[in-house]
Amino acid sequence: MKAKKIILTTAALLGAGSLALGARKVVKEQQLAKKREEIINLVRSFFASQGQIATVYVQLYESNEDKLVGGVVLEDDRHFTFVYENGQLTYEEK
Repeated sequence: MKAKKIILTTAALLGAGSLALGARKVVKEQQLAKKREEIINLVRSFFASQGQIATVYVQLYESNEDKLVGGVVLEDDRHFTFVYENGQLTYEEK
């Protein structure tokens, strides 16, 4: 009986720990998504002066928590690539 209580307690603690870890990961991903959305809005605002924006895209395989890499395509077929890092937006026209 005592061994059964120990096993159940251990299982409950492991389950609670896993749940907390999963919740932490979800919150972190939501924060990252919100940060990316804010940066994309900044990029849109910046490039709006260049002309009508057709699309803004993000290259997730090159981006990370500290850097956002992507591009902007304007209605007049001009294409810009950008890197947003440390509060600085750098871009070049392709």
